Amino acid sequence: MLESPLMNVPAQMVEVLPKLDEEIFFALLDVALDIDSELTVTDRRAVQIGGTRVLVRYPVLCPGVSVGAMYRYVDLRRKGLTLLEKFGFICFVDYRKYGLSGFEGNFVMTVSDSPSFPDLLTLLRAEENRRNPSEKMQTDISGATARLVQLADSFHRVILQLRNRRAEREPLLIKDEYDVQYVFAALLATRFEDVRPEEWGPGYAGGASRVDFFLKNESVLVETKMTREGLTDRRLGEELIIDISRYKQRADCNALVCVVYDPDHRLKNPLAIENDLSKSTDGLDVRVLIRPKS
Repeated sequence: MLESPLMNVPAQMVEVLPKLDEEIFFALLDVALDIDSELTVTDRRAVQIGGTRVLVRYPVLCPGVSVGAMYRYVDLRRKGLTLLEKFGFICFVDYRKYGLSGFEGNFVMTVSDSPSFPDLLTLLRAEENRRNPSEKMQTDISGATARLVQLADSFHRVILQLRNRRAEREPLLIKDEYDVQYVFAALLATRFEDVRPEEWGPGYAGGASRVDFFLKNESVLVETKMTREGLTDRRLGEELIIDISRYKQRADCNALVCVVYDPDHRLKNPLAIENDLSKSTDGLDVRVLIRPKS
């Protein structure tokens, strides 16, 4: 049985968690993580989360893409919220449709001040790890990668927005990799709890290296680059191969995501670079993201 010393979580919930079947437990964890994400960006206790997720966090909740699977996904998430409501973590849950299909909608609710939501997440993570430690690690990596893809996809739009400032203020322009790191660090802070900048990496070919960011909780390294004059497809590929070889040596790293900002579309075949280097080798999952897409 799970123990929760000093945790502000109802004892009955501690007893119930290990007895839940897989679908209900992961539905509970799924909605709890979404609520927590909303709480990190707002100080309001009234929050809303999607009836479904575009990027499914736990395949057991939505193993297919059929209409039936989506309705089932919404129903499972509703059951997860029902448990949270039963034990006092949320109240006033309502489902509001915004589309033609029944699964197109949002759950709206109020989060209680007590019991403690952070303590609940600690408890849920412990139960997740107890059920399948290796699957939890892979889920963390997959979830982190999905969020990084979303940030990379939106990065250029953010940069364009920063150029337009009111009151005749100077625009914020991205001139080099340091500027990219500066903005990307701010975006990472909105999606990850423990972001550690400028981590020293292991030596390679006689020299030490630094990775831009290390996501401690997910064991994921993040490197950012920006294309420039003279940086050809071949040279970029060679730089990334060297970086990947360096980071394979890190025992605390399970994945590496390289975000390459190419605002002027200097690269001739960015998709080929992504496909050639995005793979898993020697225990390191590598994902290369070149944005914006042509």
